[in-house]
Amino acid sequence: MQNIRLKASSGTTDIVIGTGLSARIASLDPPPLILIDEKVLDLHAQVFSGYKCIAIPSGEAFKTLETVASLYRELLAMEVDRNTLVLGVGGGLATDVAGFVASTMLRGLRFGFISTTLLGQVDASIGGKNGVNLDGYKNLVGSIVQPAFVWCDLDLVQTLPEREYVSGIAEVIKYGAICDRSFLAYLEENMEGLLARDSQIMEQVVAVSVATKVDIVQKDEREGGLRRLLNFGHTIGHAIERNGEHFHGEAVALGMLYASRISQHFGLMKAAETEALGALIESAGLPVEAVIDAELISENVCKDKKKQGSGIHFILLEGLGNAVIRLLSLDELKSLIHDLC
Repeated sequence: MQNIRLKASSGTTDIVIGTGLSARIASLDPPPLILIDEKVLDLHAQVFSGYKCIAIPSGEAFKTLETVASLYRELLAMEVDRNTLVLGVGGGLATDVAGFVASTMLRGLRFGFISTTLLGQVDASIGGKNGVNLDGYKNLVGSIVQPAFVWCDLDLVQTLPEREYVSGIAEVIKYGAICDRSFLAYLEENMEGLLARDSQIMEQVVAVSVATKVDIVQKDEREGGLRRLLNFGHTIGHAIERNGEHFHGEAVALGMLYASRISQHFGLMKAAETEALGALIESAGLPVEAVIDAELISENVCKDKKKQGSGIHFILLEGLGNAVIRLLSLDELKSLIHDLC
């Protein structure tokens, strides 16, 4: 079991990584009101029996303001007050929605998370970003408020479908790509065990990923500069994901490869490094090739929330383990996508 603390202006989060953490719900005071992914509730009904639970519909199509409004009404019907503790349970979608509902209901309720997916544990549940999509565009409406705690229960990850589990490995690889080449080497050596969901390897991978993100968020909670590095692979990745054929991590994996090619184009990265990153991504069972509509991807990129006027902050690599931020014009990025992706 590993403990990591995140201290930021919007709050402090105590993060615990290990097994059997769901049993800690009984120790929470006051007893929580649980907003839980409906599939997680079905799979682990015995864990959450005896608690007040509201199911969050599964699927990106439900990550909307309409879902948030419905949850507000259910909370009102349950007579929540400023002392209510909200516990969000599930993957990234559930914790994003639960965090947004809790941080805005009655101008802010105390909340925490039990993260049940690899992707959620290493990324979505950490750092205080809560929010929903608008008209299909990712996370356009949201808040930055830190949860009081995050429990990364590795037992719950064991029941994830294979494709969903593998999707989370993309975010793990991202951390090595942007700032820790030695972590990439660890992943190369231990990918077989990670894919087999070995508890010790999972704990180490989640802990390193979380510690990396915590270090960045503590220095730049509101994404004024350094935190933008965490968007490596996401600008193009979100545009690919919006087409609906790829899971988030799959789209990010493709986005990282395309961003690496663009880095090569600018002379920042060697071809051998792009190939090495691609080989690691492929060894995880993630896609390295896809048929994409470059024009549609370009249109979607123009709606990205990281856009600034006629430009966009795009993350490139100056070699593996060293990410940099470059402001590209939208026209320049469109041209690069057409030529290199």
